[in-house]
Amino acid sequence: MKFMYGVMIVLWGWSYVYAETPDHHEHVGSTQFKFNYELLDFENSKQKKDGRRYGVTVDHQDITQHFQLYVEHTDTQTKPVLPKDLSVNKYAFKYQYALSKAETLSFNYIQIDDNLVDAVDGGKVYGMGYRYKAFTLMQYMSDYTDFNVYQTDIKLGMKKVFSKLKLKGAVMGKYIYLQDRLSNNFTKKTEQNYFTFGAKIHAKYEGWHVAVVGYVGERIFAVMHEGLRVQHHAMAFQKSAMFSIGRKFDNVFVNVQYIKQYATEVPMENENVEVSNVIFSVAYTF
Repeated sequence: MKFMYGVMIVLWGWSYVYAETPDHHEHVGSTQFKFNYELLDFENSKQKKDGRRYGVTVDHQDITQHFQLYVEHTDTQTKPVLPKDLSVNKYAFKYQYALSKAETLSFNYIQIDDNLVDAVDGGKVYGMGYRYKAFTLMQYMSDYTDFNVYQTDIKLGMKKVFSKLKLKGAVMGKYIYLQDRLSNNFTKKTEQNYFTFGAKIHAKYEGWHVAVVGYVGERIFAVMHEGLRVQHHAMAFQKSAMFSIGRKFDNVFVNVQYIKQYATEVPMENENVEVSNVIFSVAYTF
C-alpha cells in the first residue's frame, strides 16, 4: 500500500495536459488490427492447470467517434474435479463519442459463452461512462442467470513530457456490488461489496513503450481493460501486477506483457492461487 500511495502522490503532481485528449487518441483517422496470444498458468488451483487465449481487435477512430470490437477464445486444461476442459468465447464492443476535447461518452457490451459453468454461460455485460478532462466515470452491469454484478470505475489521468520522453499515468478505483449472491451455490460464499485500487504508468521514448500497472484490494467478476474484458468466474483477486514492453516499427507495434495475480477460488474456499499470464501482441495501423 505504501508503494501504491507513493505512486498516487507522484502522479498527482503531474500536469493535466492529459486532460485535453483521451488516452485512446493515438491513431485518429485510421484503423488498427491487433492479434494477441496469451499463455496462462495456474498454481495451487484446485480447478485449473494452464490455458491458451487468442484474441483479435478491430479498432477504428476518427475525430469524434471511436469503435472497438474484441473477440477472444480461451482453452483451459482443468483438473479431475471438473468434468471437462474449459472453453470460453467472449465478444466485446465499445463505442465512444467525443462531445468536445474535454468530454467523451462511452458505451460497452460483452457477451460470454462458457461451455462449463452454467451460472455465467450466456452472461451479458452492459456499460456506459463519461469523461470530463482527466476524470472518467464508468458504470457496468453484468447480467448472469441467478445474480447481477454492478461495478463503478473512477479514473484520474495525468501526463508529463520531458523532451523525447512522454509519461502518462492514472490512478483508478473499482467498486463492485453483487446482487442476489445468496441465491445460488456459485456466489453464496462471496462478499457483497468489493473495492480495489490501482495505478499505472506508461513511458514512451521514440518508438519504445514501457508500462507498469498494479492493483491492490479484492475484486471479483470485474470488468477490466477499459470495458473490453471481464473476469467471469468466482475467483477473488487480491492483488495483481503487470509489466509490458513494446516497440513500434512504422505501422506495426509489437508488445509483450507479463501479469502476475494472486487470488482465491471462492466456491471451494481455496486460497493462495497464483495466476501468471504472458501475452504477445502485434498491431497493424493503416
